[in-house]
Formats: sequence, structure tokens, C-alpha cells
Amino acid sequence: MPFHAFRRFWQSREGHMALMFGILAPVLLGVAGGAVDFGAFVNHRLELQAAADSASLAAAKEAGLSGWTENAARAVVESYLDINLRAGGSGIYTADVQVDATAKQVTVVLEQDHRPYFVVGYFQGSPQIRVRSTAQASNSSNICVIGLHPSDEGTISMNTNAVLSAPRCAVYSNAESEKGLISEGNANLIADLACTAGGFGGAARNFNKLPLTDCPSVKDPLESRPAPEVSACSQHDAVYQSFVGQLNPGVYCGGLTIRASSEVTLKPGVYVIKDGPLIIESSSHVEAKGVGFYFTGPDARFEFASSSIVNVEAPKTGPMAGLIAFQDRDSAEADFVITSNKARKLLGTIYLPMGNLIVDANNKVADASAYTAVVVRRLHLSKGPNLVLNAEYNATSVPVPEGVGPQSVTTRLVN
Repeated sequence: MPFHAFRRFWQSREGHMALMFGILAPVLLGVAGGAVDFGAFVNHRLELQAAADSASLAAAKEAGLSGWTENAARAVVESYLDINLRAGGSGIYTADVQVDATAKQVTVVLEQDHRPYFVVGYFQGSPQIRVRSTAQASNSSNICVIGLHPSDEGTISMNTNAVLSAPRCAVYSNAESEKGLISEGNANLIADLACTAGGFGGAARNFNKLPLTDCPSVKDPLESRPAPEVSACSQHDAVYQSFVGQLNPGVYCGGLTIRASSEVTLKPGVYVIKDGPLIIESSSHVEAKGVGFYFTGPDARFEFASSSIVNVEAPKTGPMAGLIAFQDRDSAEADFVITSNKARKLLGTIYLPMGNLIVDANNKVADASAYTAVVVRRLHLSKGPNLVLNAEYNATSVPVPEGVGPQSVTTRLVN
């Protein structure tokens, strides 16, 4: 068509425009529909990516607290996808979950297919959309031991045939000494993480994992915990010989001694051991459920003798909730000694900010506890004990004081 003829056609006010729009309308509608379709595709991709990110972050945080297993991570991912995708009608999708325990990472791969698109579906292969999200957790070790002394050599120390078994939690020494953490002789430190603010003493065979050195000091997690109230004396210089029966909570001025051939049940509550020691002698048996010991004044300490049977479970509520032992922060330095070969249940946290916990037995200690945590000035294991620090926090209703046990987990997306 000559140009002048085309111009007349274009400028015509007759019915030819209707014909032209009739010809062009399908094309215009297709372009508009394609734009809307592509926008929907992009939105669906963003929706899947957001769901994958949320799921990977949640799974990494959960794994940091409860363990790096693929089944557990998959369960968390699926629950998040149920909420974020299925409720939103995002079509048919599949999820693949991968766990890297060494790198502390969870990867989620989401694929969408068979969603009806207007145009985009003709140009997309299978799957239509594929997104990937990897989240990493940090600061996720449970803490079960903190040696608080800032400078002493051997703030945490083990020798002879001693074993410290803490496979699911971390052991920290705040001492900036060249040997702030020591495991020598035939001793063995088994921990998910061992960390010292200084250096360590011992050979590779003395550790299941070599300790990290020059770590930042760990702040006393219980320094703000209020101490129990100390009222008037309930008993003075209490000594029980060949006694079978129950004792009540209260203030034991001058200490409390349970001698041989005694079988004692301590009723639930707070036992204030004031101006004297708590001594459980050989051939005695003490059961204490829902019990916390508070030590204050001169010579306030404990000693569990070699042939004694001692089982203690911390209170679930009250000022000593989660604490087996709590030493007055203003106390002089003191030794708290376990030589008992039958101190198998110590369920809770031992908090001795000015105390040296000395475990000098020839058997397992605390192994029958769901969890045990130790925050002390110094920890010393000698002879042949195996101090077992379990971390089964969900297996008991005894609370874990904040700052020990499971830590808050920081997570971030790494791709």
C-alpha cells in the first residue's frame, strides 16, 4: 500500500478502525496477559524464596538447641512450609532438606511445578521454579561448665585417670593463664567444645577435640541471681548418727552432719548451711528431691564421703529453682569435695562463685541426671572419677538457669 494511501486509511473516521482494533486486540490482550502472568510468576518465586528462608532459619535455630539431625530439621521445615505455602495455595511443590552438622548449616531446596500460567508455563522447563536457602547457626553449644577464675593455672584441671564427659555441651575456662585448662596423665576431656581464655596443658590424646585458645571470657551467667533469704537458725550444730527419717528445710547454723548408718530424706525446700559444713559421711544415704543448698558464712561448704549415697534434684520453683548448690558471693574461697562413688544423681546446677569443686571419686558421678551444669571458681578432677554432664534438658521439668544449658542461637542466611 502506497504511503499516502496508508495515511488516508489511518486518518479515516469510518469503520476501518474497528477492523484494525479487531485485528490488533488479541495481540494487545496477549501482551497484557503475558505481563500479568510474568508478574504472578515473579511473585510466586519470591513467595517460595521467603518460605525457604523462613524454614531454613527456623530449622537451623532448632538444630542449634536440640541437635543436628536431618529428621528433626525436616520436621521443622515441613511445619513452616505448611503455614507459609499450603495455606496460600502455592501449587505443587517439593522440598529437599540437607543438614551439615560440621558447618552448622541447614539447606532447603524448594521446587514448584504444574502451576497453570497463562503464558510463562510455555517457556519454563520443569520444575517451573527452583529456589535454595542455606541458614547457619552460631553460638549454639549448650554450656555445662564454666571455670570463673580469671588467671589461675588449672582453673579447670584433670589428672591421673579422671574423665569429664560432656559430649553434648561446652566447657569454658576463663583463666588467661598459659594453662588455664589442663588434662594430663591418663585424663580425658570429652566435650562438644572446650574453650579457654588462655592456653591449655595436655596432649592431643587427653582431649576428644583440642581446646580452642584465647577465647573470650564467659560472663558469670548467675551473677544477678538473687540469693535466698536467710532467717533465724532452725538448728545449731546439727549432727545425725544412725538416723532414719526426714529432715525439714531451714537454716542449719554451724552446719549439718549426717553420719554413718543414716538413711535421710530431705523434704523439698531450701537448706541454708550457715557458718559450718554440710558433711555426708561414709555408709550414709541421703535422698533430696526438690532441694537446694545455700552456703553462707565461714566454713560453709559440702563434703560427700567415699561410701555415701547421695542423690539430689534441684527445686522446680522458688529462689533455688534449678540450683543444687548456691554459694554466697561474699564467701571466702572454699573447697567443695565429692569423693562419693555413689553420687549418681545431681540434677541441676552447681553454682560456687568462690568455690573449688573437687571430684576425687573412683566411679561415675552425676550420670543418672538428666542434666548437670557446673559454674564454679575452679573445677578439679583427680584419681578416677568420670564426671558425666548430661544435657537432656527436655527430659526433666527442673529448670535450666539462664546462661547455662541451651544458649540462644544466632542464625543467618549464607546464600
